[in-house]
Amino acid sequence: MSKKMDIPEKERAIVLQGGGSLGAYEAGAYRALYERLSEKDIKEGRKGRSTFDIVAGTSIGAINAAVLVSYVVENQTYEGSAERLVEFWNYLSKESMVETNPFFKPWWDYWHAINREIATGEAARRYFSAKEFAIFGVPNVFYPHRPTSDSKFYDSDNTWYRYSNEPLRRSLERFAKFPIATTKEDAQPRLLLVAVDVADGIPVTFDSYPKEDGTRKTEYGRFLSHNNKEIGFEYVARYDEGITADQVMASGSYPVNFDFAKIEVESYFSEPTSSRQVDAKTPGTVNASGYRKSMRYFWDGGLMTNTPLMQLVLFHRQYWWRVRGVKDNVPRLGICVINLHPKKQTEIPSDRDGVINRNNDITFSDRTHQEETALLLISDYVDMIKELLKIVEEHGVERNLITDLLNRRTNFHGQFLKPRRFQDILEGRFQIDEIIRVNRENDADTISNKTFDFSSETIKRLLERGYNSALNDFEEYMRNQPDKTTENK
Repeated sequence: MSKKMDIPEKERAIVLQGGGSLGAYEAGAYRALYERLSEKDIKEGRKGRSTFDIVAGTSIGAINAAVLVSYVVENQTYEGSAERLVEFWNYLSKESMVETNPFFKPWWDYWHAINREIATGEAARRYFSAKEFAIFGVPNVFYPHRPTSDSKFYDSDNTWYRYSNEPLRRSLERFAKFPIATTKEDAQPRLLLVAVDVADGIPVTFDSYPKEDGTRKTEYGRFLSHNNKEIGFEYVARYDEGITADQVMASGSYPVNFDFAKIEVESYFSEPTSSRQVDAKTPGTVNASGYRKSMRYFWDGGLMTNTPLMQLVLFHRQYWWRVRGVKDNVPRLGICVINLHPKKQTEIPSDRDGVINRNNDITFSDRTHQEETALLLISDYVDMIKELLKIVEEHGVERNLITDLLNRRTNFHGQFLKPRRFQDILEGRFQIDEIIRVNRENDADTISNKTFDFSSETIKRLLERGYNSALNDFEEYMRNQPDKTTENK
């Protein structure tokens, strides 16, 4: 079949959460998923099939995603990608000082046996490893800046402790080749990364696939129009050569701990050309269409959407509908989500570190169940409307009346959406076949500062636990497949 007509029935996607050093768990889970999916494809006679058609990530998940997609593009295969990601995490890890002390864990375990409120040797190892890295940094991940004293309230407790993530950028560029520009025609995976525009407080998605006009860009903000003439979105970030390390690091610049990430963006100015003034702090010229290049600031995407399921589904539909021109059903989706922050926990914490830990997990846990319900509900409504239109036409309603209705503009299109017709809602129908969730669970030795623990032993444990958890979750999914197949039929 020609590339133009090569439309698959189904695509597979993986969603990678943010969570600092917990990203090693994702690497282990990915290795298991790759192995099992490859075996499944071989059994079904689809050897060589792309393991994942879409890789979406936020924060450390975005960094993992970039390493994976870059490897696949460079080597034209997923084979070896799991080993590459594990190698990346072994490179990031560092042996902590307490790990070099053979007496450290036995000493804590001795006191824990006497008083159960005292930490175990393993919990203490994690706690003081994370504390060491928070103070001195991790060579291949981050290093601390000089503390900034409070010159506003002159409060010593308000000292600002920040870190530089330049070492992480260098590590990323060592393991990933930029820019990353992929296409479906070349059977390359799609890379989706989510950051947050600091000034507007909205999520921004960077995409390695080209848009309708063949360029690679991200349009976001309000959709603007004047005198019934469409202008476009308020902001346009262009990266025609592909996604760079700038977009990846923007997705991983967590506030307070790290500085803003800066990316050049075209911003629309509504003033007449003659009265436009160029800000000396953001020099640039306004082009004929009313846009001016300037630097905008971005933070970690985990602030608003640590599990970018909604972005994945909507961008998937937009590509097949708008770019490839699929008017009916776009390829169905099978999605794997790796959750780093447990939503459920049986024990209620009774100490400060435990309370902080639980608060962090709830804050960044998977919240996509409601999004999944909404997406599936929309899909069902589209089916219902299509069936109603068939019934109406079969009962003698003139076709031109139906066409006029479908071409009518919707009453409300939302501030951040391009105006659309009723027909646009019915076209490009999407369907989610399944969502497999791999859920990391805390153990008895968990700590609140776990995202800072890049110690060699912790990274090794996370890689192993991620692998084993994904194997168990995938096998459970496969055991339930016959029932699910019956339900779908």
